[in-house]
Amino acid sequence: MRGRRLLRVLARNWPLRLGAIALAIVLYLGLVISQNVRTWNGPVPIDAIDQPPGTYLLASLGDVTLVQYIAPIDVAAQVTSSSFVATADLAGVSAQPGGAPVSVPVRVVARDQRIQIVSWEPATVVARLDPVVSQQVPVQVERGAVPPGLTAGQPTVSPSTVTVRGASSLVSQVAAAEARVSIAASGANVDTNVDLIAVDGRGHVVAPVEIEPPSVHVTIPVGEQQVNRTLPIVPNVTGTLAVGYAIRDVTVTPLTATVSGAGATVESLTGVSTAPIDVNGRSSDLVTTVALQPPSGVTVIGSSKVQVRVHLMVETGSRSFGAGVVLVGTRPDRTYTLSAPDVLVTLGGPSTALDLVDPTTLYAVASVAGLDAGTFTVPVRFSAPNGTSLVAISPTSITVTIAPPPSPSPSASSSPGF
Repeated sequence: MRGRRLLRVLARNWPLRLGAIALAIVLYLGLVISQNVRTWNGPVPIDAIDQPPGTYLLASLGDVTLVQYIAPIDVAAQVTSSSFVATADLAGVSAQPGGAPVSVPVRVVARDQRIQIVSWEPATVVARLDPVVSQQVPVQVERGAVPPGLTAGQPTVSPSTVTVRGASSLVSQVAAAEARVSIAASGANVDTNVDLIAVDGRGHVVAPVEIEPPSVHVTIPVGEQQVNRTLPIVPNVTGTLAVGYAIRDVTVTPLTATVSGAGATVESLTGVSTAPIDVNGRSSDLVTTVALQPPSGVTVIGSSKVQVRVHLMVETGSRSFGAGVVLVGTRPDRTYTLSAPDVLVTLGGPSTALDLVDPTTLYAVASVAGLDAGTFTVPVRFSAPNGTSLVAISPTSITVTIAPPPSPSPSASSSPGF
């Protein structure tokens, strides 16, 4: 009886009793979950997926900054930003010029199945899709400042136009593709491939856009700055004159010329040379008109011809010879001893006459006429050969000792008479 009574009591209150049990289970699970939810404070980059073709995402979708999750203690200890993947599906976003903002939900999943995601922030992000377009733009060269003393010619670019491709809002700003080069202080010509940069009308960089081709070939002739300078004319006389002749002087009309050329080259010049003036074998004056020959890269301003006069003269010089001393006015009954048997004579005159001098025929004269026994200083005289003149004689006098012949010795067989 008691058992049946208990069953009737339980059956009568079963809905209330089941509700109480369910509530207790929910409260228990909530308590357990609340005690195991962990927080990761990002950042987790949000990747765009299913982006429509032919569109450009104008701005980054940003990051998930907070993730709440449940994981075993050992797994939670190893959680990093790379443990989560955050995405935003752009399949339903329409591209519009300028990129109208569209709110897109964010989804976060864990790479490790032992991690259960509870929630994340932000739940949505704004996406801006712009149609991708392309257009042709000219290539322009920005060469920067030219170093002092140099000049730069007009640049040549190949190709001269390129295609710019990207978001319509960016491509519409591009006015040109710019090739930036620099002129070296060495003065070397520019001849190289240069990467291109998209710029707007004010020269500001427009990015990111694609440029095809990404580089062009640029050539720029570079040279030293041209200067003018007036310099003396230097006659270029070549060849060997006839024997015995020398150049007395060379005159040029006009005396100077004005030249133009690279600064460093012109500044290094001390004069402007003429074309070669040949005097080979000449024995008379020469008057001729010749052209100026400046170095490579230098030009003559005005007339490049001048008149040159080459004045010749007979070549003169001096040479020294040894000449024996010959006594004149001697007596046969005297003996003569000289302090020097020869002297040194220096002759001057045309080289042709000096070349004809035979040293073996030269002699000097010292006169002892009227001198008796004794020692005397006698002047030395010399007669120069035809076409020459005596420049110097050394010594100018010599010492001559004059002695009578020795007396005969008495005969050995002679004896005094009785």
